[in-house]
Amino acid sequence: MSVLLTGATGFIGRAVREALLAAGYRVTALVDDQDDADEVRAAGADPFLASEEDTRTVADLALASDGVIHTATSRTEDADFIAAVTPGLLTSDKPFVYTSSLWTYGSGRDLTEKSPAAPPPAVTWMAETVQRLLADDGEGMRVVVVAPGIVYGHGQGIPRRFVDDIDRSGAQPVLPLIGDGSQRWATVHVDDLADLYVRIIGAESHDDDVYIAASGASETVAELAAAAAHPEGATVRAETAEETAARIGSGLAGVLLLDQHAAADRARERLGWRTVRPSLVDELRAGYLDAPGDPAWG
Repeated sequence: MSVLLTGATGFIGRAVREALLAAGYRVTALVDDQDDADEVRAAGADPFLASEEDTRTVADLALASDGVIHTATSRTEDADFIAAVTPGLLTSDKPFVYTSSLWTYGSGRDLTEKSPAAPPPAVTWMAETVQRLLADDGEGMRVVVVAPGIVYGHGQGIPRRFVDDIDRSGAQPVLPLIGDGSQRWATVHVDDLADLYVRIIGAESHDDDVYIAASGASETVAELAAAAAHPEGATVRAETAEETAARIGSGLAGVLLLDQHAAADRARERLGWRTVRPSLVDELRAGYLDAPGDPAWG
């Protein structure tokens, strides 16, 4: 089986690429430049160096594939990419797997796929895209939405901030919290998340659906920060929401201040998905420095 994959050199997409290849899939990776093409070719995937807005070529790739996984979601490019792949997937059971975010549900301690959307401003566009994709428009494209919590692993992703934000200029290192730290984060290891994508692609049939991806853990940000501060000998300092917004930007602050918990029961019950990688707390306690950090927000 073959899969068309976007974002194959990004944090999530790279893990999905490796999981698909390990499972025996042929992966065609849509890439933007020669360096990315070289990377995916060396990994064993087939690069396709083209713009995501090239409707003809992308539609042909989708038609030749057994499914499309879109991890490179973008406020500015999603509409063009979705329009490009749609002709290749219409009236087929080939899935179009779209990467959304648990953030689109807003704060909530028992979030499920049936919870209403309540996105903060930074991800309103994403919630609107999901709504359009899942609308019963009669076109026949099978859509599966993956809504992960905060993704971590291999020293990368947003949790890298717990290491990079430590102020080491004084005698005592200090790690500023995101807000007062009382909010809980729903999290998922990137390799566990990649396994979910493989299970979705391998399912015998595909109904329009949404799968939340979260480990079920829900430590507070203060607990996560304490785990990261310990190996550095740092103290933790609370901030107001306004101070956090001034420091990291209002858009990022708006999602990281959400208080969320989700158990991902649908993925577990329907697809047999399980989270088996180390918890975020354990990785932070170990230093969270085993790989170069990717940009936390893009």
